[in-house]
Amino acid sequence: MNISTRSRSGILVAAVAALAVAGCGGSKNDELPLIRATVTVKTVSLGGTCETVPVRLTPKALSGVANKYANDNMMVVEVATTGPTDENGAPMCNGSAETLPLAPGVWEFSAPLRSDTSKCERDIQAGGDLTIPFIDGVEGCSGVVPAPAEDTAATPESGEAPAEGADAPAAEGDAAPAAQGGAPAGN
Repeated sequence: MNISTRSRSGILVAAVAALAVAGCGGSKNDELPLIRATVTVKTVSLGGTCETVPVRLTPKALSGVANKYANDNMMVVEVATTGPTDENGAPMCNGSAETLPLAPGVWEFSAPLRSDTSKCERDIQAGGDLTIPFIDGVEGCSGVVPAPAEDTAATPESGEAPAEGADAPAAEGDAAPAAQGGAPAGN
């Protein structure tokens, strides 16, 4: 091999390398944010042990443009729980895990808890609420525990519950009971 052949092969290798590096440039999607949700689980312990809870994420209606590394397929996030801790007399296991990057849009989250499988749908966006809390015994993933049933028996007018044994107040337009001497209906 002579010197001119070596220099040509060196130039050819340099040109191929330059083309390869130029072809590896980023796409427009690289600058879009990677959206990760945080899934938290609070579930009742069984026999004093806490286990990993598999939370399924399923895309329902994806929207917009996503970073090229964002996932747009069904996936499972394993949430390792620790404990149990005594919370109001119940042994509870608590855990938290971050998802892989998600494509923006509506996703369904489903967690098999001790009481039942809890499901909800969330619109996942870069600036939105990315915390997905599951609490055993609470429907969905709002993280809001409903008020006790006795608090919901209040009447809208006074805010007080009717006296024990008393009938509920008559709805507007109903005839007053005859025992109270009310006027006949329609007058």
